Amino acid sequence: MVEDGKNKDRASKPGDNIKEMIPIAANPDVSDLIALRLKKYYDEVAEQPVPDRFLDLLSKLEAANDPKKSD
Repeated sequence: MVEDGKNKDRASKPGDNIKEMIPIAANPDVSDLIALRLKKYYDEVAEQPVPDRFLDLLSKLEAANDPKKSD
Protein backbone atom coordinates (compact mmCIF):
# COMPACT_ATOMS: atom_id res chain seq x y z
CA MET A 1 0.00 0.00 0.00
CA VAL A 2 2.93 2.36 0.59
CA GLU A 3 4.00 1.87 -3.03
CA ASP A 4 0.56 3.01 -4.20
CA GLY A 5 1.06 6.27 -2.32
CA LYS A 6 4.47 6.76 -3.93
CA ASN A 7 3.12 6.08 -7.39
CA LYS A 8 0.25 8.48 -6.82
CA ASP A 9 2.65 11.25 -5.72
CA ARG A 10 4.90 10.56 -8.68
CA ALA A 11 2.02 10.80 -11.16
CA SER A 12 1.17 14.27 -9.92
CA LYS A 13 4.60 15.74 -10.81
CA PRO A 14 4.84 18.14 -13.75
CA GLY A 15 5.82 16.44 -16.97
CA ASP A 16 4.24 13.10 -16.16
CA ASN A 17 1.44 13.81 -18.62
CA ILE A 18 3.89 14.31 -21.50
CA LYS A 19 2.67 11.14 -23.19
CA GLU A 20 -0.77 12.72 -23.47
CA MET A 21 0.74 15.76 -25.25
CA ILE A 22 2.91 13.85 -27.73
CA PRO A 23 0.08 12.86 -30.11
CA ILE A 24 -0.87 16.54 -30.53
CA ALA A 25 2.72 17.60 -31.20
CA ALA A 26 3.34 14.59 -33.44
CA ASN A 27 0.25 15.30 -35.54
CA PRO A 28 1.63 16.37 -38.94
CA ASP A 29 -1.25 18.76 -39.59
CA VAL A 30 -0.70 20.63 -36.33
CA SER A 31 3.09 20.64 -36.76
CA ASP A 32 2.79 21.91 -40.33
CA LEU A 33 0.38 24.66 -39.29
CA ILE A 34 2.69 25.78 -36.49
CA ALA A 35 5.69 25.74 -38.84
CA LEU A 36 3.87 27.76 -41.50
CA ARG A 37 2.71 30.39 -39.01
CA LEU A 38 6.18 30.71 -37.48
CA LYS A 39 7.78 31.02 -40.91
CA LYS A 40 5.28 33.70 -41.91
CA TYR A 41 5.92 35.63 -38.69
CA TYR A 42 9.71 35.48 -38.99
CA ASP A 43 9.59 36.37 -42.70
CA GLU A 44 7.58 39.47 -41.86
CA VAL A 45 10.09 40.46 -39.18
CA ALA A 46 13.04 39.86 -41.51
CA GLU A 47 11.48 42.06 -44.21
CA GLN A 48 11.25 45.08 -41.91
CA PRO A 49 13.86 47.76 -42.55
CA VAL A 50 16.79 48.19 -40.20
CA PRO A 51 16.40 51.42 -38.20
CA ASP A 52 18.83 54.21 -39.09
CA ARG A 53 20.21 54.35 -35.55
CA PHE A 54 21.27 50.69 -35.83
CA LEU A 55 22.91 51.33 -39.19
CA ASP A 56 24.78 54.31 -37.70
CA LEU A 57 25.90 52.20 -34.77
CA LEU A 58 27.11 49.43 -37.08
CA SER A 59 29.07 51.97 -39.13
CA LYS A 60 30.73 53.34 -36.00
CA LEU A 61 31.61 49.84 -34.78
CA GLU A 62 33.06 48.89 -38.17
CA ALA A 63 35.10 52.10 -38.28
CA ALA A 64 36.42 51.48 -34.78
CA ASN A 65 37.52 47.96 -35.73
CA ASP A 66 39.05 48.89 -39.09
CA PRO A 67 42.43 50.61 -38.63
CA LYS A 68 42.49 51.77 -42.29
CA LYS A 69 39.33 53.88 -41.86
CA SER A 70 40.42 55.48 -38.58
CA ASP A 71 43.59 57.03 -40.13
